[in-house]
Amino acid sequence: MPRAFLGFDHIDCRVRSIAAVEPFYDVFLSALGLERKSYAHVDAGGEWHKPGEDKPPNAVEYYEAAHPDRPSSFIGFIERPDHVHPLTRIAFRIEPSRVDELRDVLRRAGARAVETSEDFDAYPAIFFEDPGGTKLEIVARRPG
Repeated sequence: MPRAFLGFDHIDCRVRSIAAVEPFYDVFLSALGLERKSYAHVDAGGEWHKPGEDKPPNAVEYYEAAHPDRPSSFIGFIERPDHVHPLTRIAFRIEPSRVDELRDVLRRAGARAVETSEDFDAYPAIFFEDPGGTKLEIVARRPG
């Protein structure tokens, strides 16, 4: 029997500066439904802590409201000043009806290097970067 893929629980993404990308993600991720936000301190070993005087915030998480039938998804951005951006791209699935709306959100939020896929009918996607250079995508693929 094939196993069902349950989706991703969360994504941890490194960025050089939280201050450089946080305003972008406040707008973009809220539009995707990740409307809640919290701060944390991530130590050198990768452990997450509640921020305090001895543990200043160096990470921001965006998450959805609690669901009664499944865990909520979230994405966290962890500041690491020496971070070098890889060629990895994070793609967010959207409803086809939201493409134009989210294209406008990207403009307002300050997305960089915004490009539409070459064959938008076959692969309806918009590629872009956050203000810090992280490669992202919104894609409105249909079932099948």
